[in-house]
Amino acid sequence: MDEGLKGFHFSAPFMTAPSRVYVPSVTEDDGGAIGLGVFSSEETAWKVLRQFLRKSHLMSLNRSDLVIWEVDQVGESGMTVLSSMHCRDCPVCKRKTFWIDLDSFSAMCAGEACEAWIEESTIEPGKIDLGWPPTRFLKQTESLEDAISELNDVGAQLEAAGRTPNDAFTSIPEE
Repeated sequence: MDEGLKGFHFSAPFMTAPSRVYVPSVTEDDGGAIGLGVFSSEETAWKVLRQFLRKSHLMSLNRSDLVIWEVDQVGESGMTVLSSMHCRDCPVCKRKTFWIDLDSFSAMCAGEACEAWIEESTIEPGKIDLGWPPTRFLKQTESLEDAISELNDVGAQLEAAGRTPNDAFTSIPEE
């Protein structure tokens, strides 16, 4: 053993490197990419990405990605795109905070003023579930287009009642 390392004990986490890492990123409207870090757990990467997307209305973002990189792999075979979402105006709150993953037919308004969501039903294949948590609105439709139309109706009703996109209306507790 090297004389300089005598008496030094390596802990298990230091000696075992992860076999894969999770890399969340966002892309701005002008094409610039912003890396949000490199993480050894998928859970942490999702948490960081979701926290960042909650403030997406403050920037001009159009896409977010969560990529898995296999360590010590060369080329594209070492990369797997876990999620790729595109940002649109939310059909309910009308802010650019509605993140859509067309591969999994899911979408969620990441803004603190809304929380509208759409996802493929886990119980009834071929059906689309949607909701708006602040009023416990839940519905099921046949297609993604119908789901967006239903959320547009919720947004129209809110506007008719005098609510504007800058008004906070949410069930998320303030931190």
